[in-house]
Amino acid sequence: MLSAEQRESFEESGIVRLPAAVAPSVVSALREKVLARLRRIVPEPPPSGFGIKPSQLASIPSAHGFDEIWGARVIAALDQLLGAGAWHVPKHAGQILSIPYPLRDVSWELPHKVWHLDYRAPGSALGMPGVQLFLCIDRVEPRSGATLVAAGTPRLIDAIRRRRGPAWTGRSAEVRRALCQNVPWFSELCSLRPGEDRVARFVSEETRFDGVALRVVELTGEPGDVWAMHPWMVHNLSPNCGTRPRLGLTERIRATHAPW
Repeated sequence: MLSAEQRESFEESGIVRLPAAVAPSVVSALREKVLARLRRIVPEPPPSGFGIKPSQLASIPSAHGFDEIWGARVIAALDQLLGAGAWHVPKHAGQILSIPYPLRDVSWELPHKVWHLDYRAPGSALGMPGVQLFLCIDRVEPRSGATLVAAGTPRLIDAIRRRRGPAWTGRSAEVRRALCQNVPWFSELCSLRPGEDRVARFVSEETRFDGVALRVVELTGEPGDVWAMHPWMVHNLSPNCGTRPRLGLTERIRATHAPW
């Protein structure tokens, strides 16, 4: 179950962390399966920046049911966010995220390109169309390839799509363009200015715009931690400048009212 504080965090920022939401035995077994597969397909030593695509590991999560991996705590959280019986239960556990291996001799920088949405945010939507889940299969440390999110953007996007009306399709490029035109903080996130400390500006500090707190958050955590993300969250992939590959599982949950 989500606490009142966790529910408020999701409503305000569009993201909430569920510590140790998945049982250690489940995470450990899943991690061993992933590592066993990687030992067969990853060169030793892996080249700097080597990566594994989700399709190369697709058979692992597809062998498990959604309930089997995510468990009762996550299901209860989804019921609170979307309504009991108001979301489609996936048949399988989801998809292993792309696995970036560490870059060598590269300093971590906050990316300015490729901030995007996975879901559309059309003006015709009746409400939040779903939730995206992220599970830490292994420890995910800062600056080690974690998903980056622009916390607070779902509230701004919801306001934009309502103003644009039912004809607005809300595709990723349209949303990004509208945010850049209307939200200075986001426009600056998507550009580079010489000498600027982007970590201090966007990660360490919080900026308020139209009453919304904006900040870049890395989806880091310990094995078994789960993040629940609003589908209208602008996000990006972090460079992996850590010491280990990023291991994570994701699943996109669709609300029953969503037409797509």
